[in-house]
Amino acid sequence: MLYPPNEPKVVLHHVTEVVEDETKGLRLCRIPEKLRLTLNEFAQRNAQSAAGSEIRFRMTGERVEIGLWWKPHLETPITTMASLVVGGLQAEIFYLHVGYNRIVINKVELRPELNMILPQYAYDRELYRLVLPYQGKVYLASVEGEVEPPYSMKIPNKGYLAYGSSITHGASAWSPTGTYAFRLAQLLGSDLRNFGLAGGAKLEPQMADYLMELEGWEIATVELGINVVYDWTAEEFREAVDIFLARLAAGLGDRKLFVIDMFWFAMDASGDPKADQFREIVQQAVCKRNHPGIIGIPGRDLLDPDNQTVDLVHPSQAGMEQIAQRLYAAITTHL
Repeated sequence: MLYPPNEPKVVLHHVTEVVEDETKGLRLCRIPEKLRLTLNEFAQRNAQSAAGSEIRFRMTGERVEIGLWWKPHLETPITTMASLVVGGLQAEIFYLHVGYNRIVINKVELRPELNMILPQYAYDRELYRLVLPYQGKVYLASVEGEVEPPYSMKIPNKGYLAYGSSITHGASAWSPTGTYAFRLAQLLGSDLRNFGLAGGAKLEPQMADYLMELEGWEIATVELGINVVYDWTAEEFREAVDIFLARLAAGLGDRKLFVIDMFWFAMDASGDPKADQFREIVQQAVCKRNHPGIIGIPGRDLLDPDNQTVDLVHPSQAGMEQIAQRLYAAITTHL
Protein backbone atom coordinates (compact mmCIF):
# COMPACT_ATOMS: atom_id res chain seq x y z
CA MET A 1 0.00 0.00 0.00
CA LEU A 2 1.25 3.48 -0.91
CA TYR A 3 1.07 6.59 1.30
CA PRO A 4 -0.15 9.19 0.67
CA PRO A 5 -2.20 7.83 -2.23
CA ASN A 6 -2.15 11.01 -4.34
CA GLU A 7 1.61 11.70 -4.17
CA PRO A 8 3.19 8.55 -2.69
CA LYS A 9 6.26 8.89 -0.50
CA VAL A 10 6.41 5.50 1.22
CA VAL A 11 5.21 1.92 0.95
CA LEU A 12 3.26 0.45 3.85
CA HIS A 13 4.33 -3.19 4.13
CA HIS A 14 1.97 -5.71 5.76
CA VAL A 15 -0.84 -3.16 5.82
CA THR A 16 -4.04 -4.47 4.27
CA GLU A 17 -6.21 -1.42 4.82
CA VAL A 18 -6.38 1.78 6.85
CA VAL A 19 -9.04 3.27 9.10
CA GLU A 20 -9.13 7.06 9.20
CA ASP A 21 -9.23 8.99 12.46
CA GLU A 22 -9.76 12.74 12.23
CA THR A 23 -7.28 13.45 15.03
CA LYS A 24 -4.68 10.72 14.81
CA GLY A 25 -4.42 9.94 11.10
CA LEU A 26 -4.67 6.49 9.53
CA ARG A 27 -4.77 3.38 11.70
CA LEU A 28 -2.68 0.72 10.01
CA CYS A 29 -4.49 -2.63 9.79
CA ARG A 30 -2.88 -6.05 9.28
CA ILE A 31 -6.16 -7.74 8.44
CA PRO A 32 -9.40 -6.39 6.96
CA GLU A 33 -11.77 -4.86 9.51
CA LYS A 34 -14.61 -7.01 8.18
CA LEU A 35 -12.65 -10.15 9.10
CA ARG A 36 -11.33 -8.79 12.40
CA LEU A 37 -14.84 -8.20 13.71
CA THR A 38 -15.75 -11.89 13.22
CA LEU A 39 -12.91 -13.13 15.46
CA ASN A 40 -12.84 -13.79 19.21
CA GLU A 41 -12.54 -10.91 21.66
CA PHE A 42 -8.77 -11.15 22.17
CA ALA A 43 -8.12 -11.44 18.44
CA GLN A 44 -10.39 -8.49 17.67
CA ARG A 45 -8.38 -6.33 20.06
CA ASN A 46 -4.87 -7.48 19.22
CA ALA A 47 -5.35 -7.75 15.46
CA GLN A 48 -5.38 -3.95 15.59
CA SER A 49 -1.66 -3.90 16.37
CA ALA A 50 0.95 -3.37 13.66
CA ALA A 51 3.01 -6.51 14.35
CA GLY A 52 5.24 -7.14 11.35
CA SER A 53 4.17 -3.92 9.62
CA GLU A 54 6.75 -1.53 8.19
CA ILE A 55 7.07 1.88 6.56
CA ARG A 56 9.51 1.52 3.65
CA PHE A 57 11.19 4.18 1.56
CA ARG A 58 14.28 5.42 -0.24
CA MET A 59 16.00 8.55 1.11
CA THR A 60 16.48 11.16 -1.61
CA GLY A 61 17.42 13.91 0.85
CA GLU A 62 19.11 14.11 4.22
CA ARG A 63 16.16 13.82 6.59
CA VAL A 64 12.60 12.61 6.95
CA GLU A 65 10.08 13.18 9.74
CA ILE A 66 7.36 10.60 10.32
CA GLY A 67 4.43 11.41 12.58
CA LEU A 68 2.96 8.43 14.44
CA TRP A 69 0.23 8.22 17.03
CA TRP A 70 0.53 5.24 19.32
CA LYS A 71 -2.22 3.93 21.58
CA PRO A 72 -1.80 0.81 23.75
CA HIS A 73 -4.68 -1.65 23.83
CA LEU A 74 -4.89 -1.32 27.59
CA GLU A 75 -4.98 2.06 29.30
CA THR A 76 -1.52 1.65 30.79
CA PRO A 77 1.16 4.39 30.75
CA ILE A 78 3.84 2.41 28.95
CA THR A 79 6.26 3.03 26.12
CA THR A 80 7.11 0.90 23.12
CA MET A 81 9.57 1.11 20.28
CA ALA A 82 10.00 1.11 16.53
CA SER A 83 13.19 -0.12 14.86
CA LEU A 84 14.91 1.37 11.84
CA VAL A 85 16.53 -1.21 9.56
CA VAL A 86 18.71 -0.11 6.63
CA GLY A 87 19.93 -2.60 4.08
CA GLY A 88 18.89 -5.49 6.30
CA LEU A 89 20.89 -4.22 9.30
CA GLN A 90 19.57 -2.52 12.41
CA ALA A 91 20.30 1.20 12.41
CA GLU A 92 18.36 2.89 15.23
CA ILE A 93 15.69 2.41 17.90
CA PHE A 94 12.92 4.95 18.50
CA TYR A 95 10.97 4.89 21.75
CA LEU A 96 7.30 5.77 21.40
CA HIS A 97 5.07 7.09 24.15
CA VAL A 98 1.29 7.17 24.28
CA GLY A 99 -0.02 9.84 21.92
CA TYR A 100 1.77 11.68 19.12
CA ASN A 101 5.41 10.90 18.31
CA ARG A 102 7.66 12.68 15.82
CA ILE A 103 10.29 10.30 14.48
CA VAL A 104 13.25 12.02 12.84
CA ILE A 105 15.34 9.83 10.56
CA ASN A 106 18.58 11.19 9.20
CA LYS A 107 20.23 9.66 6.18
CA VAL A 108 22.67 6.95 7.22
CA GLU A 109 26.20 7.20 5.90
CA LEU A 110 26.82 3.69 4.63
CA ARG A 111 30.37 2.49 5.22
CA PRO A 112 32.09 1.04 2.13
CA GLU A 113 32.86 -2.10 4.14
CA LEU A 114 29.14 -2.90 4.10
CA ASN A 115 29.56 -4.05 0.52
CA MET A 116 31.46 -7.03 1.91
CA ILE A 117 28.39 -8.36 3.75
CA LEU A 118 25.29 -6.72 2.27
CA PRO A 119 25.25 -8.69 -1.00
CA GLN A 120 24.18 -11.70 1.04
CA TYR A 121 21.16 -9.81 2.37
CA ALA A 122 17.78 -10.01 0.69
CA TYR A 123 17.12 -6.25 0.86
CA ASP A 124 18.62 -3.35 -1.07
CA ARG A 125 21.41 -1.66 0.91
CA GLU A 126 19.63 1.71 0.65
CA LEU A 127 16.16 0.51 1.59
CA TYR A 128 14.92 2.14 4.80
CA ARG A 129 12.46 0.08 6.84
CA LEU A 130 10.79 1.53 9.92
CA VAL A 131 9.57 -1.63 11.68
CA LEU A 132 6.53 -0.71 13.76
CA PRO A 133 5.66 -1.78 17.33
CA TYR A 134 4.09 -5.19 17.79
CA GLN A 135 1.74 -3.95 20.50
CA GLY A 136 -0.96 -1.28 20.49
CA LYS A 137 -2.55 0.65 17.65
CA VAL A 138 -0.35 2.65 15.29
CA TYR A 139 -1.70 5.63 13.36
CA LEU A 140 0.28 7.23 10.56
CA ALA A 141 -0.21 10.99 10.71
CA SER A 142 2.38 12.38 8.30
CA VAL A 143 5.54 11.84 6.27
CA GLU A 144 7.60 14.97 5.61
CA GLY A 145 10.93 15.03 3.81
CA GLU A 146 12.67 14.01 0.63
CA VAL A 147 11.79 10.34 0.32
CA GLU A 148 10.19 8.18 -2.33
CA PRO A 149 8.66 4.70 -2.54
CA PRO A 150 11.27 1.98 -3.09
CA TYR A 151 9.80 0.96 -6.44
CA SER A 152 12.92 -0.52 -8.04
CA MET A 153 14.79 -1.53 -4.90
CA LYS A 154 15.70 -5.12 -4.11
CA ILE A 155 13.34 -6.91 -1.74
CA PRO A 156 12.87 -10.67 -1.21
CA ASN A 157 10.95 -12.42 -3.95
CA LYS A 158 9.55 -14.86 -1.43
CA GLY A 159 7.45 -14.50 1.69
CA TYR A 160 7.01 -16.06 5.13
CA LEU A 161 3.65 -16.01 6.91
CA ALA A 162 3.30 -16.58 10.67
CA TYR A 163 0.14 -17.30 12.70
CA GLY A 164 0.01 -17.93 16.42
CA SER A 165 -0.34 -16.61 19.95
CA SER A 166 1.34 -13.71 21.73
CA ILE A 167 4.59 -15.64 21.34
CA THR A 168 4.33 -15.29 17.56
CA HIS A 169 2.90 -11.80 17.95
CA GLY A 170 6.10 -10.76 19.73
CA ALA A 171 5.32 -10.48 23.44
CA SER A 172 8.51 -10.32 25.56
CA ALA A 173 10.78 -9.53 22.60
CA TRP A 174 12.96 -6.51 23.30
CA SER A 175 12.12 -4.86 19.99
CA PRO A 176 9.94 -5.53 16.94
CA THR A 177 13.02 -6.89 15.16
CA GLY A 178 13.64 -9.35 17.99
CA THR A 179 10.57 -11.55 17.56
CA TYR A 180 11.18 -15.12 16.44
CA ALA A 181 9.04 -14.47 13.36
CA PHE A 182 11.13 -11.46 12.29
CA ARG A 183 14.40 -13.30 12.89
CA LEU A 184 13.20 -16.40 11.06
CA ALA A 185 12.21 -14.26 8.08
CA GLN A 186 15.72 -12.79 8.08
CA LEU A 187 17.29 -16.25 8.16
CA LEU A 188 15.05 -17.45 5.34
CA GLY A 189 15.66 -14.32 3.27
CA SER A 190 11.89 -13.80 3.16
CA ASP A 191 9.46 -10.93 3.61
CA LEU A 192 7.47 -11.36 6.84
CA ARG A 193 3.69 -11.28 7.21
CA ASN A 194 3.00 -11.63 10.93
CA PHE A 195 -0.52 -12.66 11.96
CA GLY A 196 0.22 -13.36 15.59
CA LEU A 197 -2.85 -12.68 17.74
CA ALA A 198 -1.95 -12.35 21.42
CA GLY A 199 -4.46 -14.38 23.42
CA GLY A 200 -6.55 -14.88 20.31
CA ALA A 201 -5.02 -17.70 18.23
CA LYS A 202 -8.15 -19.82 18.60
CA LEU A 203 -8.07 -21.62 15.26
CA GLU A 204 -11.01 -19.85 13.66
CA PRO A 205 -11.81 -21.28 10.20
CA GLN A 206 -12.32 -17.87 8.62
CA MET A 207 -8.79 -16.91 9.66
CA ALA A 208 -7.43 -20.05 8.01
CA ASP A 209 -9.32 -19.20 4.82
CA TYR A 210 -7.92 -15.67 4.81
CA LEU A 211 -4.33 -16.81 5.27
CA MET A 212 -4.58 -19.22 2.37
CA GLU A 213 -6.11 -16.55 0.12
CA LEU A 214 -3.07 -14.32 0.56
CA GLU A 215 -0.48 -14.36 -2.20
CA GLY A 216 3.25 -13.72 -2.14
CA TRP A 217 4.35 -16.34 0.37
CA GLU A 218 5.87 -19.80 0.09
CA ILE A 219 6.39 -20.80 3.74
CA ALA A 220 4.00 -20.51 6.69
CA THR A 221 4.12 -21.50 10.34
CA VAL A 222 1.10 -21.92 12.58
CA GLU A 223 1.62 -22.17 16.34
CA LEU A 224 -1.32 -23.90 18.01
CA GLY A 225 -2.58 -24.62 21.50
CA ILE A 226 -1.37 -22.21 24.17
CA ASN A 227 -4.32 -19.81 23.85
CA VAL A 228 -6.89 -22.56 24.47
CA VAL A 229 -5.20 -25.24 26.59
CA TYR A 230 -6.48 -23.79 29.87
CA ASP A 231 -10.07 -23.34 28.66
CA TRP A 232 -10.87 -26.08 26.14
CA THR A 233 -11.30 -29.80 26.57
CA ALA A 234 -9.18 -32.17 24.52
CA GLU A 235 -12.16 -33.01 22.32
CA GLU A 236 -12.93 -29.35 21.66
CA PHE A 237 -9.32 -28.80 20.68
CA ARG A 238 -9.21 -31.90 18.48
CA GLU A 239 -12.27 -30.77 16.53
CA ALA A 240 -10.92 -27.22 16.09
CA VAL A 241 -7.50 -28.46 14.94
CA ASP A 242 -9.05 -30.84 12.40
CA ILE A 243 -11.21 -28.09 10.91
CA PHE A 244 -8.41 -25.51 10.93
CA LEU A 245 -5.92 -27.80 9.20
CA ALA A 246 -8.52 -28.91 6.68
CA ARG A 247 -9.14 -25.30 5.68
CA LEU A 248 -5.41 -24.61 5.47
CA ALA A 249 -4.81 -27.72 3.38
CA ALA A 250 -7.60 -26.79 0.99
CA GLY A 251 -5.83 -23.59 -0.04
CA LEU A 252 -2.18 -24.52 0.44
CA GLY A 253 -1.33 -25.61 -3.09
CA ASP A 254 2.38 -26.33 -3.49
CA ARG A 255 3.39 -24.08 -0.58
CA LYS A 256 4.83 -25.36 2.71
CA LEU A 257 3.01 -25.22 6.06
CA PHE A 258 4.86 -26.02 9.30
CA VAL A 259 2.56 -26.81 12.23
CA ILE A 260 4.03 -26.14 15.67
CA ASP A 261 2.46 -27.44 18.86
CA MET A 262 3.05 -25.79 22.24
CA PHE A 263 6.47 -24.62 23.36
CA TRP A 264 7.66 -25.64 26.85
CA PHE A 265 5.50 -23.78 29.43
CA ALA A 266 4.16 -23.91 33.00
CA MET A 267 2.09 -27.09 32.57
CA ASP A 268 5.26 -28.96 31.67
CA ALA A 269 6.94 -27.74 34.85
CA SER A 270 4.02 -28.95 36.98
CA GLY A 271 3.71 -32.26 35.15
CA ASP A 272 0.15 -31.64 33.94
CA PRO A 273 -0.53 -34.32 31.29
CA LYS A 274 -2.90 -32.01 29.40
CA ALA A 275 0.06 -30.25 27.77
CA ASP A 276 1.33 -33.38 26.04
CA GLN A 277 -2.24 -34.44 25.25
CA PHE A 278 -2.76 -31.22 23.30
CA ARG A 279 0.60 -31.64 21.57
CA GLU A 280 -0.33 -35.16 20.53
CA ILE A 281 -3.63 -33.92 19.11
CA VAL A 282 -1.80 -31.46 16.86
CA GLN A 283 0.71 -33.98 15.56
CA GLN A 284 -1.97 -36.65 15.06
CA ALA A 285 -3.98 -34.17 13.01
CA VAL A 286 -0.93 -33.45 10.85
CA CYS A 287 -0.34 -37.17 10.27
CA LYS A 288 -4.00 -37.78 9.50
CA ARG A 289 -3.98 -34.99 6.94
CA ASN A 290 -1.14 -36.81 5.09
CA HIS A 291 -0.41 -33.74 2.97
CA PRO A 292 3.09 -33.48 1.46
CA GLY A 293 3.22 -29.76 2.19
CA ILE A 294 2.11 -29.93 5.84
CA ILE A 295 4.89 -30.78 8.30
CA GLY A 296 4.61 -31.05 12.07
CA ILE A 297 7.29 -29.60 14.36
CA PRO A 298 7.27 -30.36 18.12
CA GLY A 299 7.28 -27.07 20.03
CA ARG A 300 9.31 -28.49 22.91
CA ASP A 301 12.18 -29.10 20.50
CA LEU A 302 12.36 -25.38 19.74
CA LEU A 303 12.66 -23.80 23.20
CA ASP A 304 14.60 -24.82 26.31
CA PRO A 305 13.04 -24.10 29.74
CA ASP A 306 15.89 -21.80 30.77
CA ASN A 307 15.04 -19.50 27.87
CA GLN A 308 11.58 -18.77 29.24
CA THR A 309 10.52 -15.64 31.13
CA VAL A 310 9.22 -15.76 34.70
CA ASP A 311 5.61 -16.20 33.54
CA LEU A 312 6.62 -19.60 32.08
CA VAL A 313 4.69 -18.88 28.90
CA HIS A 314 6.61 -16.30 26.90
CA PRO A 315 10.19 -16.82 25.69
CA SER A 316 12.92 -14.44 26.75
CA GLN A 317 14.86 -12.59 24.07
CA ALA A 318 17.32 -15.48 24.07
CA GLY A 319 14.35 -17.80 23.70
CA MET A 320 13.05 -15.88 20.69
CA GLU A 321 16.42 -16.29 19.01
CA GLN A 322 16.57 -19.97 19.93
CA ILE A 323 13.14 -20.59 18.40
CA ALA A 324 14.14 -18.77 15.21
CA GLN A 325 17.40 -20.68 14.82
CA ARG A 326 15.89 -24.09 15.54
CA LEU A 327 12.87 -23.44 13.33
CA TYR A 328 15.17 -22.39 10.52
CA ALA A 329 17.12 -25.63 10.86
CA ALA A 330 13.93 -27.70 10.89
CA ILE A 331 12.33 -25.88 7.96
CA THR A 332 15.35 -25.94 5.66
CA THR A 333 15.50 -29.74 5.77
CA HIS A 334 12.16 -29.72 3.91
CA LEU A 335 13.04 -27.12 1.25
